[in-house]
Amino acid sequence: MISRFIGAHEIRRFNVNTKTATTLKAETEGDYAALKDDIAMLRGDLKSVMEDVRGLAKVKAQAGVEKGKEIAEKASGQFKETRDEVETEIRKNPLAAVGIAFGAGLILAMMRGK
Repeated sequence: MISRFIGAHEIRRFNVNTKTATTLKAETEGDYAALKDDIAMLRGDLKSVMEDVRGLAKVKAQAGVEKGKEIAEKASGQFKETRDEVETEIRKNPLAAVGIAFGAGLILAMMRGK
């Protein structure tokens, strides 16, 4: 009778373990499918974020280029104005301009030690 009881108990335990294994397998497959879907979603999100970052970098780079062009145009305009003013002063006083150029050259030569 004890052996029958143990045998019945083992049969019940086998059925419970089999049911548990089947349930665990189904749950694991479900979790695996959900994980696969989550990974696919993350890949899509990452791709979208990377595209957004590229777009933002492109916009910032274009803004930098435009700002650089503005600065270059402004500097070019100021240079032309200064050059025109210097040319005008040289035409008004050519001897003074030669004297200033000679003095500047002399000072630079003395500073270089020649």
